Amino acid sequence: MIYALLKLAHTIGVILIGGGLIGVWINDLRSRQTSELIRFSESVRNIALFYDAVVVPGAIVLLISGSWMIATHYGGWNFIHIPWLAGMVFLFVFEFVEGNTVTRAYFVRLNLNSSVSWNQMPT
Repeated sequence: MIYALLKLAHTIGVILIGGGLIGVWINDLRSRQTSELIRFSESVRNIALFYDAVVVPGAIVLLISGSWMIATHYGGWNFIHIPWLAGMVFLFVFEFVEGNTVTRAYFVRLNLNSSVSWNQMPT
C-alpha cells in the first residue's frame, strides 16, 4: 500500500515538473519574441510564477517520494548497483544543481531587468 502511494506521489511530482517546465519554456519564448514592455513583463512574471509555484513543489515531491522509495524498497545505498536507478539519481542531482545555479540566476536577472525597465518607463 505504501509503495503505491509513493509511486503516485512520484508520478505527481514528475507531472508538476514537466508541466511547469513547459510553462516556463513557452513564456520564455514569448518574452524573446515581443518588443512590447507590457507583454515582456507579463511573460517574465509568468516564468517566475511557473517556476516557483509548479516546478519547485514538483521537485520537492519528487525528491521526498524518490528518497523514501529508495530507502524502503531498494535497500538504501544499494541503489548504486541498479544502473537505471543510479542514473536517475545522478540526473536529478545534476538538474537540481544546474536549475538552482545557472537557470535561476538567468531568470532572476531577467526579472530584475523587467522591473527596472518598467520603472524607467515614461508616464
